[in-house]
Amino acid sequence: MKKEQQISVEATLVNKRVTVYNAVEGLENPMNMYELDFETADGQALSFEVSIFEYQNVERGMKGVLVYKGYDIVSFGKWIKDFKM
Repeated sequence: MKKEQQISVEATLVNKRVTVYNAVEGLENPMNMYELDFETADGQALSFEVSIFEYQNVERGMKGVLVYKGYDIVSFGKWIKDFKM
């Protein structure tokens, strides 16, 4: 199995989205999915699903170093930091 490499790029947060969905059909209480859309300095678009805490901690237009690994955001500037328990 190939291990994903951690990648660091300069990026701007261009959009924040909340999508309401039912994880299981028939479930009474829908869930929210929080997503952040970034654009790198070379124009590449990147999207990540994040926690509500990360979502609330950033605003559109923020710029910084985006660190990600595969489909997961590791950190973004001083607002989202890598945290392990």
